[in-house]
Amino acid sequence: MGCLGWKYQLFCLVVLLSLLFHLPSSFSSSLSSISPCSALLHFNSSLSLHRSASLSFYTSRIQMCDNSYPKTASWKEDKDCCGWDGVVCDQTTRHVIGLDLSCSWLSGSIHSNSTLFSLPHLRTLNLAGNDFNYSLILSEFGNFKSLTHLNLSSSTFSGKIPYEISHLSSLVSLDLSYNYGLLIETPVWKNLTQLRELLLDWSNMSSFRPNSLMNLSSSFTTLSLHGCNLQGKLQNNFLCLPNIQTLDLGGNWNLDLGSLPKCNWSSISLKFLDLSEIRFSGELLDSIGNMKSLKHLNLYYCNLIGSIPMSLGNLTKLTTLDLSYNSFRGLLPWSLFNLPNLSSLYLDNNQLVGPLPNHLVGNVAVEVIVRFNAVASNVSKHISNLCALEQIKTSIANTKDAMQTWLVWSCSNRL
Repeated sequence: MGCLGWKYQLFCLVVLLSLLFHLPSSFSSSLSSISPCSALLHFNSSLSLHRSASLSFYTSRIQMCDNSYPKTASWKEDKDCCGWDGVVCDQTTRHVIGLDLSCSWLSGSIHSNSTLFSLPHLRTLNLAGNDFNYSLILSEFGNFKSLTHLNLSSSTFSGKIPYEISHLSSLVSLDLSYNYGLLIETPVWKNLTQLRELLLDWSNMSSFRPNSLMNLSSSFTTLSLHGCNLQGKLQNNFLCLPNIQTLDLGGNWNLDLGSLPKCNWSSISLKFLDLSEIRFSGELLDSIGNMKSLKHLNLYYCNLIGSIPMSLGNLTKLTTLDLSYNSFRGLLPWSLFNLPNLSSLYLDNNQLVGPLPNHLVGNVAVEVIVRFNAVASNVSKHISNLCALEQIKTSIANTKDAMQTWLVWSCSNRL
């Protein structure tokens, strides 16, 4: 009898140990089997809703969260989640394949056990414009193997970008911009062969080697690294990516590009180019006038010298041009005032000379700032001829050599 009791106790112990060893996998299995609708509801319940989490703000490219509202507030447990605001499902399988909760007032932390990560079929995930309370970008984000678009911008994430992001082999667009506590030390996008858009503005890349960017695919269309504290020398032929449309390296004070490269600009489809506050040497090449698709050009505070190329007058699609705080000399380039779509022109703090034009040609309002240049004294004669004058602020101060003039005017009608 004592022997049987001993064997029974041993049997019970073996059964108990077996249950304990299998509990984690069973628990994991139960999480993976949770329905997509339940997963979304659990994810939403782990966060709170505050309007302040999605404040409107403006970047040089876009204006975000102007029309924010709590998308998840309309989610109901007894409804099919494929009809919920921000949720997209595959019509055949009913899997959740898209989740857009941008500017949705979401506030709180995302933890590794979040049911968000039990949506393995996601192809697009957009959590931009929320407040995740300086959560880490967890390695679990690397489990979304089908993901093509990941946008976590402007959502107060922090810490290092996990290496697991490089496992998202289908990723086409990665936007982690405007997360000011984000640290990037290695090129996690190195193995993302499908990647076409990379936006990391205002992350910390101070320990990153700029020339690691030289391995980017020639198929890239968007690269935005504004204010990332990049340091060192970057080969200037990096600017000649053949399919690039948006290139923003501005605000990197310690980045050195040498001189602007001699690209075949006519074959490049650049629309947005911001190289402001980057160290250059030399003049602005006349060939820049071949960038016929360009709409936004910012070369503010780039240490450029020489004259402003007349060829800039060929950029007829240009809406914004900032050449301020350089050392440009010579005549005020009248060709710039005739650009038909120009809405903002900044030429202040150069050494330009000559009279202001007596007309503007354009279909849209034009803001022009020309200050601290040597401009001829017959300014008032021209002002009356500026079309549809709406606003003017003039401050003229006599100096030893010339006049300092600051003009801001608006013109809304074609002459």
